[in-house]
Amino acid sequence: MKKISVPVSVNLQKLTAKERAKHTFRNSVIAIQHNNLVQAKYSMTLQQKKIMIWLVSQIKHGDEDFKEHTLSVKELIEICQLSGESAYKQLKDTTFSLIEKGIRIIDITNPKEDVETQIPWLCSAKYRYGRVTLTFSPELKPYLLSLKEKFTAINAMDLMQFKSVHAIRIYELLKQYQDIGERVLGVEEIKECCGAVDKLKKYDHFEKKLLLISQREINEKSDIHIEFERIKPFRKITGIKFIITKNKAYEQRNNPLPQVQEVKRKPAVADTLKEFGLSARVINQILKENSEQVIQDAISAVDVQLARGQVRNAKAMLITAIKEQWHTEKYKVKLPQ
Repeated sequence: MKKISVPVSVNLQKLTAKERAKHTFRNSVIAIQHNNLVQAKYSMTLQQKKIMIWLVSQIKHGDEDFKEHTLSVKELIEICQLSGESAYKQLKDTTFSLIEKGIRIIDITNPKEDVETQIPWLCSAKYRYGRVTLTFSPELKPYLLSLKEKFTAINAMDLMQFKSVHAIRIYELLKQYQDIGERVLGVEEIKECCGAVDKLKKYDHFEKKLLLISQREINEKSDIHIEFERIKPFRKITGIKFIITKNKAYEQRNNPLPQVQEVKRKPAVADTLKEFGLSARVINQILKENSEQVIQDAISAVDVQLARGQVRNAKAMLITAIKEQWHTEKYKVKLPQ
């Protein structure tokens, strides 16, 4: 049975709004959603999304019905990272829009039935005496309560650091496939899930303003690391293949001791091979069949290509480089200028 740590008693009255907001998340880090909700199509601002992340994180294991969740207006303003004299009005507009704005949920387990459910996020938001009480729409129960299968668990504290709502949505879509290691999504499908339909019509804009920003935030701030490849069956890019691995830097920040032990057991190049997305089985085979110098030379040769932006699949190139024993000095001459 998993050991549960008991939080130390804290006098919330002595904390600032920012400290209280952080304390709230320390005691309710994990937010769990049904996969149908993860893949739903909706448009949402960063502030709206952060409110929903906070609210989902308040659901406790064993809850059979939604409860009202109350916190101070100042705390919610801090969670939404609003500022200035209009912050209170912006917050009220944001929560009202979550009542007014709906979400379209399609049952991905039975796509042939073509069933779409339209639901508002909140059924109410009550402001009184400097506090706000939020309540989920009851129609969301099947997607948030008593989930035993087909769900995705996310770290709410991590996502609250994100500055792009698109990055949060991409993270949710890919976290669901972390164990598989990759996921293919159509460009239009990504836009629908991110609320960017009829926007970023040119692919270059889509990649620069949505994909690359999302990739940078996910790789810097979350527990997964992603790379992506363009799918171009003809002249037009129609989809994206995401490669999903564990985020080594994140693990080092949060679990430094296991990382130190891992370095003692394996050569340093093993960590670099992990960064390229190679599985433990493949890494062990490479270490068994090649010297550390051969592997390091191959990595350096691939780095030359990466620096020039000419690599579509770094993992596949690295495997070839090791097999053919590329050397950076010799290979550098062969590269196009």
